[in-house]
Amino acid sequence: MQLEGLNAVVTGGGRGIGREIALELAEAGASVAVADINLTSAQQTANTIQEMGRFAMAIAVDISDSAQVKNMVNAASEALGSLDILVNNAGIGISASVMETTDEELDHVLGVNLKGTFLCCREASKTMVAQGKGGRIVNIASSAGDNARVEGGAYCASKAGILQLTRVLAMELGPHGINVNSVSPGLTDTIAGPNVSANQAYRNSFLAQVSLGRAAHPRDVARAVRFLVSPESGYVTGETIHVDGGYSAGKPTVRA
Repeated sequence: MQLEGLNAVVTGGGRGIGREIALELAEAGASVAVADINLTSAQQTANTIQEMGRFAMAIAVDISDSAQVKNMVNAASEALGSLDILVNNAGIGISASVMETTDEELDHVLGVNLKGTFLCCREASKTMVAQGKGGRIVNIASSAGDNARVEGGAYCASKAGILQLTRVLAMELGPHGINVNSVSPGLTDTIAGPNVSANQAYRNSFLAQVSLGRAAHPRDVARAVRFLVSPESGYVTGETIHVDGGYSAGKPTVRA
């Protein structure tokens, strides 16, 4: 129970990787505010945590809206008693070439993935600094943040921005005892996110470049997050853990 007595907010916690992260933190002893644009999904995750004997609450939020983000942080802090951990998992993706991407699609992807993460970090860091006891922020990026993909211009750009935002925040918040890191998943077997496993051709092509030869399970990602918010990561900040089976390490040579 490494996280006993700590309070966390997980965005996009209603399903997929976010749900697994929320459950993992609860298993480690944390109380969790599950935030999601879909309140029903968030409540389902919160109910599962409550069945584990931990405190949980559900919050509806559109993280691209600064007023809603501020309300989320205030509501969670008030209900939980403090805010010790923020996991920015909420995100969306599209598949379209740069030439085909519309203004609306670009604004939506950047608004949720990059602006939304920025807003959540901004409001949570204010609360953590005011509390004066440090904290942990983990941003869920993607292997697409430093591995370019055809038809991934908006998504790749948004995730690359998250990686740089993480480094800036680590520098700014370090003096306050707040560690900021990111996790970059690769292909993950979940219906959430841009890695649509139902597209078998895409899946096969991706897995051919994965050293471990399989897609990630959401819990693989959740366990990396658990490490980064635990006492064991106390001297780790400004870093990215790639949970992609070796995809980002390099590309295999195709032999005849």
